Order: sequence, then structure tokens, then C-alpha cells
Amino acid sequence: MRAELGDPKAESSLAYMYSHGQGVPQDYDEALRWRRKAADQGNADGEDGLGYMYSHGLGVPQDYVQSLLWYRKAADQGNADAQNAVALIYEQGDGVPQDYAEALRWYLKAANQRYAPAEYNLGNMYYYGHGVQHDPTEAVHWYQKAADHGDEYAQQVLHIKWKGMSTPTKISRSITFLGSLLIFASSLMPRERYRGKQQRTLSIAGLLGFSYLALDLLGFRYIGILAPLPVVGAFSFFKSLLSGTFLALLLAVVSPDLWSKFARIIAGLFGILFIGFNVLVIVLYKLRTVFPPLRSFWSLNGDLLGVSLALAVAIWLNSKHREQDPIESDLQS
Repeated sequence: MRAELGDPKAESSLAYMYSHGQGVPQDYDEALRWRRKAADQGNADGEDGLGYMYSHGLGVPQDYVQSLLWYRKAADQGNADAQNAVALIYEQGDGVPQDYAEALRWYLKAANQRYAPAEYNLGNMYYYGHGVQHDPTEAVHWYQKAADHGDEYAQQVLHIKWKGMSTPTKISRSITFLGSLLIFASSLMPRERYRGKQQRTLSIAGLLGFSYLALDLLGFRYIGILAPLPVVGAFSFFKSLLSGTFLALLLAVVSPDLWSKFARIIAGLFGILFIGFNVLVIVLYKLRTVFPPLRSFWSLNGDLLGVSLALAVAIWLNSKHREQDPIESDLQS
């Protein structure tokens, strides 16, 4: 009722409800309409909301120029969320030339209002040396401020993690544990379907699942952004290597027909993907200065190599077994 009467604050709040589906079906068109009404009256939240919708293409075509325009209007009124968004646009160079100095200026404006995401982003600027000299001490200073104000990413960076574990994270790790337990238990039960070599493969797969979970929890507790990059890279690679090997072993047991027919093809495909991915990364990215791509680089390498090596070893062992006992292999066929 207040929004219908032209109250800009109510218009902005109503737009938020439509945008997030709170009490009403999610409707970006309605959210856009009410945010425009609020923004046209100079409401900073409405302007910030319009900037967000243009930035993410919600109800309108994605347009970074329009996004920056509306974010800037809200930021000039002191809206901390908009100031952080303006800084992020300049840091990433979305629709504008990349400008770390301008990003730093806007991050500081928002951080001075104790806005936790901006404090965390400032920590990143100092840690990576974007627009400022690389300074881990200053990075920790801003990470700590963000963590104190409830930012989960900053808490994880500083290893304040167990209480901050999100519900989706708990669910995924519970599924990993239960799945590994089920796989390992299946290997101990005598069944007609799984015998001999298949049971041993299931046992190894189950143990790999437990090892992956243990390593994942260890990393969640002790491996953060502030750890040395070689440590993070090696940890991410080894963890992904376990997951890749686990998937390959599971494929051998769950779908033996697919395994026997396409194992060589799958191994070759993953090998090609491994080589191609590394060539692409070397050509396109400067991994020494960009942390997230570096972590993803090691993780994907581990997955690809884990599947490839597991398949290659299994194919080699299978062929060796056939060479040693061709009569038994023919009878099994």
C-alpha cells in the first residue's frame, strides 16, 4: 500500500521481495518496475538494485555500462553495497578499463562503513598486490575486520571455519561419507554381481572416498588463501587426483560393459583433455598472479590425470593378465 502511494523506501523493499520471491512468486519484471520507481525518486537502495539487475541481466539484457551508472548514483549517496559493487566493476574491468586505483578508492569508502564484503575484497587487493604493494600483514588486517563482521569467506581464509561450514557443504560431505561407506560395505558382502577383482576394486574405491573426505576436511580446517601457493596447489592437485581415481574405479565396477568397450577411448580422451587444458592455460593465463585460476588449474589437472592414470593402469593390468593366462581369459570372454 505504501509503495502504491509512492513511498520510495517501500517501492525498493517491494522490489526486493519480487526479486527474491519473498512472499510472492519471483518476478524480475515486477522487481525492475518497482526499482525504477524508487530509483527515479533518488532512492539509493532502488538505484543499487537497478545496478544489480543490469549487472546480472535480471529482467533486462546484461549491461555493465547501465549497471555502473546506477551503482554510481547509489554509491555517491553513501550506499556501501553500491560502493563495493563499483569497486568490483573497476577491479574486474567489466565494461570499463580495469583500474585498480579506482577500485581501491571505492573499496575503502565501503570498508570505512564496516561493510564486510568490501573489507574482504580489500584484503584480496593487498594480498594479490592489485593497485598496492603486496602486503600480507595489511591483507590479514582487512580479512580480520571482515571476519569479525561475519564474512564467511574471510573466516575461511583465517581458518575460522568449523562453525562457519554452510549447510550445502555439510550435505555434500555427508553424502561423500555415506557413499564411501556404502561402497566399502558392498565390497565386504558376498554377492553374485561383484566377485574377486571387482570386490577388491570396490574396497579401494571406498577407501579412496574416505581418504578424499579426510583430506577435504583437513584442507577446510588448515589450508586457506594465506597458505603458500605451492602448498595450496599441491593440496588441490592431490585431492582431485583421489577423486579422479575414485571415479575411474567406480566406472569399472558399476558399468563393466562400458568399461570393457570404451576404457581405452575414455583414457585417451581424458589424456587429450589434460594436455589441451594445460596448453590453453599456458597460452591464455598468467597463473603466477591470479590465485583462483591457479587453484582451479591444479584441481582440474588432478581430476583429469586421476581418471587417465587409473584407466591406463587398469588396462595395462588387464592386458598383462590376458598374456599370462590366455586360456582363462578366453573362457571368461
